[in-house]
Amino acid sequence: MGMGGVQRTAKFVKYLPDFGWEPYVLTTTPKLYLAKDECLIKEVENKAKIYRTGHPEHKQDNPAKEYGHTVVKFKNDSNRKLLSNIAQTFLIPDSKILWKSGALRLAEKIIEEEKIDLLYATAPPYTDFLIAYDLKKKHGFPLVIDYRDSWIDCPNNFYPTSFHKERHRKLETKVLHAADKVVTINSRIKELIQYRYNFKTDGDIEIIPQGFDQEDFDKQMPNVVKPSKMRITYSGSFLNYYTPKYFLDGLAKVFSKRPELKDKIEALFMGTFPEEFKEYIEQLGITNAVNILGYVEHSLCIKYLLESDILWMMINKTERSDLHSTGKLYEYFGARKPILACVPEGVARESLKNYGAVKLTEPDDSDAIAAAIEEYYDLHEKNNLPVPNEDMILSYDRKKLAGELAAQFDLVESNVHHETALTEHS
Repeated sequence: MGMGGVQRTAKFVKYLPDFGWEPYVLTTTPKLYLAKDECLIKEVENKAKIYRTGHPEHKQDNPAKEYGHTVVKFKNDSNRKLLSNIAQTFLIPDSKILWKSGALRLAEKIIEEEKIDLLYATAPPYTDFLIAYDLKKKHGFPLVIDYRDSWIDCPNNFYPTSFHKERHRKLETKVLHAADKVVTINSRIKELIQYRYNFKTDGDIEIIPQGFDQEDFDKQMPNVVKPSKMRITYSGSFLNYYTPKYFLDGLAKVFSKRPELKDKIEALFMGTFPEEFKEYIEQLGITNAVNILGYVEHSLCIKYLLESDILWMMINKTERSDLHSTGKLYEYFGARKPILACVPEGVARESLKNYGAVKLTEPDDSDAIAAAIEEYYDLHEKNNLPVPNEDMILSYDRKKLAGELAAQFDLVESNVHHETALTEHS
């Protein structure tokens, strides 16, 4: 399985053994996904025991090789979103609830075979939290939960009725009561948890942000070949109403104003790209300046980031867009390239301000986007592109962040042992 949500957990699994924690991973056998990435499994297969439901022996390094899986493609994101909304109408908290019973059975096998000291669950999918909750209640293991997105307030969630939202709230409440420590990726999600569930104190919730793996970049540096044109690269997919439209409009405006730049600027897209916008690119007359690679494995993605001159990102405007601190942003930080960020107010925008080497626009302001592209091109020609804040970048190193997570594991385990000792002597 590929895409950005996988990388946080994969990198934690990779580096936790360096801090005294041995991971046992409970997951499923790949079937239908939006993308696949073989290089990520290679990083962790020697770092952890991986248990998979849907496989007769439950353990296998890479079952996709034996059973295969299907990468699903949609002509536009509205079709995918419709299917998601239908699933969320009938399956609470998400479609992975159908996985829960099998996951619990396999979890019992892991507990029987291995020495488990602590449970760690990451969401979405929120079913992961419910599985961990049941195991905590039955066995009493300390529990750490990791919010990669908010739950109730996630803009990607669909609540067709007030009953659906209230059911989610009750599920989240019981999980939070059971959790010994809550981890979130940013301060805004932490604030919302404390606002909705005031029984969780400031000390109960730890912020461990998204990050980048310096080793990934070091491995690719010898392979970097600089392009002849100024390259503006986007890494990621256009899901949940994210759109390349306004960037493409801005690029077309640059070429309309300065036609000589058509042969000097390249826009590179890595990730699932909507078919409808391939047609739009043709309509704008900028086909020769746009290179659509589709989804590429993470190692190759890093190489392209390093070969680029400018990195572009956008976050769509929604009611809760201030919550987003998308994973690609932190890999952009690791590439240490100037960024063109079309983002609304929120945690991502604040992080970008601290990065330094950035031009900020609203996500739907094609005139401002065009102006930023022009400014970057002129700086590129003068070999005077801005340099980012290195101290800020280093704070997002994946190994460092895994150490922070391990420290929370140590603290939770120590507290549980202390409470047990007090109970035994009372």
